[in-house]
Amino acid sequence: MEDYVVIGKITDTFGLEGELKVYPYLPQEFWENLEKVYLKRKGGDYVPFELEWIDFMKNFVILKFKGYDSIDRVEQFKGAKIYLPRSELPTLSEDEFYAFELVGMDVVTDKGKELGKVEGIRDLGAYDALVLKNGELLIPFVSDIVINVDKEKGQILVREDLIPV
Repeated sequence: MEDYVVIGKITDTFGLEGELKVYPYLPQEFWENLEKVYLKRKGGDYVPFELEWIDFMKNFVILKFKGYDSIDRVEQFKGAKIYLPRSELPTLSEDEFYAFELVGMDVVTDKGKELGKVEGIRDLGAYDALVLKNGELLIPFVSDIVINVDKEKGQILVREDLIPV
């Protein structure tokens, strides 16, 4: 069975002809060549939607599904998450990671102290931060602090002397 990954969330309608405003979880360049995305039925299947066009506005993606030509037809999609099969995600270089890959990993310092599991990723503008301990601990995901990410071990090694713990 195909594994699906969330790539954005529909925040609102945009215009009167079926356009949707999406908060993207992946960079703009990733969205530029998409032809199809998926929405998930509650407790059901992933449903494919062909894209008629896609555009960008500030931090948002504006898109239009083929065959959905009025605001009335797309109101139902507000709040829905947008998915893609994991197999359709672009391959990243060795030192790049999707946020979903980091969630659930154990964070350990270079002195052996276990800090907990990554609960999420927070965009702080200049950099992303690993969220631990119900948001009480944020660790900047930058090369000065993060020494290594081991996908196979499910572990992120960080410099203890640069973390407020």
